[in-house]
Amino acid sequence: MSSALDLAGVLRDTPPDELVRRLAPRLVRASSVNDAFDLADTLLDPSSVRDALTRLDRTELLVLQAARVPGDADALAARLDTVFDVDRDGVRAAGDHLVDLFLAVRTGDSLSTLDAVGERLDDDPELSPARLGAVHPPVVLESVGDVDRAAVDARSAERLYAVVIEVAEILRALDRSPARELAKGGLALPETRRLAEAAHLDVDDVPVVLAIAARAGLAASGPDGYATTADAVDWLAASWPDRWEQLTRAWLATLPTEILAVLSQRVETSWGEPLAEFTAWAYPAGGAWIGERLASFERAAQLLGLTSGGSPTSAAVALFREGPEAARARVAELLPDAIDEVYLQHDLTVVSPGPLAPALDARLRVVADVESAGLAATYRITEGGIQRALTRGETADSLREFLSGISLSGIPQPLEYLIQQSAERHGRFRVAAADPAATDLPEGTASVVSAVERSDVDTLEVDHALSPLGLQRLDGQRVASRFERETVFWALSDERYPVVLVDPDGDESAPPVRRRPRRPAPVEARDPLREMVERLREAGAAAASGGSPETTDRAWIARQLDAAVKGRLTVTVTIAMPDGSTTHLEMEPTGIGGGRVRGRDKKSDVERTLPLSHVVAVSSAT
Repeated sequence: MSSALDLAGVLRDTPPDELVRRLAPRLVRASSVNDAFDLADTLLDPSSVRDALTRLDRTELLVLQAARVPGDADALAARLDTVFDVDRDGVRAAGDHLVDLFLAVRTGDSLSTLDAVGERLDDDPELSPARLGAVHPPVVLESVGDVDRAAVDARSAERLYAVVIEVAEILRALDRSPARELAKGGLALPETRRLAEAAHLDVDDVPVVLAIAARAGLAASGPDGYATTADAVDWLAASWPDRWEQLTRAWLATLPTEILAVLSQRVETSWGEPLAEFTAWAYPAGGAWIGERLASFERAAQLLGLTSGGSPTSAAVALFREGPEAARARVAELLPDAIDEVYLQHDLTVVSPGPLAPALDARLRVVADVESAGLAATYRITEGGIQRALTRGETADSLREFLSGISLSGIPQPLEYLIQQSAERHGRFRVAAADPAATDLPEGTASVVSAVERSDVDTLEVDHALSPLGLQRLDGQRVASRFERETVFWALSDERYPVVLVDPDGDESAPPVRRRPRRPAPVEARDPLREMVERLREAGAAAASGGSPETTDRAWIARQLDAAVKGRLTVTVTIAMPDGSTTHLEMEPTGIGGGRVRGRDKKSDVERTLPLSHVVAVSSAT
């Protein structure tokens, strides 16, 4: 086996970025690390090693046991041949992972388990080579053909469509107003309920669906809380299968390697309890994380329509066997085709008998509110929606043309009347920025609201909902406010006044982006692991710049010998002789001081004292 000295040397020679990557899965107390030896001690701490062992599969644990006597892949495979079926390539792959996790070190082709890791393996009798090799995997009680994939697909089809709708509704809700987060993380309960109501979801499923959207780059946490990203616009305009693929591709990319490993072997059979049993077998030291990760995985898979009744769909099999594109092709066969015609009814509702094409859905949402979203969605056209559409550039004629073009039942008379009435009322209230040169405005005036008739201004003055604007009467058709025109516009719009924004020339302007209260930007999260690696790099650079390379090497040798003394390790010391040659001495150092190292010569069993200046290298004894 190998010691902390070997690991310290590996850590010293590992580039910073690679070191951060390899340390990420390990349990590291970064604050207590000042050099490579401290880091080696931390990685070999019993709690850190035990945590790492829980993430190793059965093959890796067996290779770790076999490598307690160093050997190459062929030698290790031969040792394991009597207890477990694993070939040379499997041993090599397992060894690469163990080296990556700093549980073993490789010298040339030879793999060696670290001493402290071997001690932790001995703590658990279930991790002995005999026990690891004796326990066989759970028997699969059903064949692939026993799973009626067509029936599973039929049951999951509605769920495939529903998740796309749920994510879309959450994104639209976030676009209207970001979701506030708690200081300790997670959404505030009122925000969770708001999103649940918008997406017609259980409150408990909101964090899962929001996480799916965030992984796909459609929503992100910012100063105002969770809000949509620029990518959300394109996603909402994409086809249903393309939307589903983007969500699932991003989710797949974030699955833990342990989950992917077990699915590679059991993806086509029932999940749920059978998958949990196989995972427990595959990861003998797994412990609590197995149940937690499987539960999280299975709930997300269910919401994405990849399972039904614990059985994977054909899309799920394609996803894990062939990739997201193959899964998308299967989903495209299961989802109904988008439609481009709806029923307009006399009560101003719009019934879509199937999934409406995204472009039509987006335009219809401007003039109508969604009452129910799903395979058969229901919308309700309102005056506020028509006013909104008119403000965005629509006209009464363009609205009639759009609605008649998608209607299977023509335009009902009540809707025709509402369009005409709304068009006539549109722009009865006009909000403009105050003219700085005007002499008839009260001091501090920022905007002016003008109305078509005096009675309209009278209505504004008596509306208690508008009292925070502090409106002041200027004349029969105008009032002034100390607030900017955008604030006044949204206040009137929220109270369903037919209001438009106008520029200095009196022409209509596009609606402004709604301003939302901003919270202080969150403090950038620290990365203790990165900080620790940077600290180690800077310390090494300072040591190198503070003296010659020879001085730096002397300091490293002294630190190696000091670690050997503390750990009571036997090391091989390379000594420079007067004639320029070198000789090797296997010794157990017992003390360092006065420029000398004392220790017991293991070969002759006598105490020796050597000048530190003559020691040119230190390594673990083989």
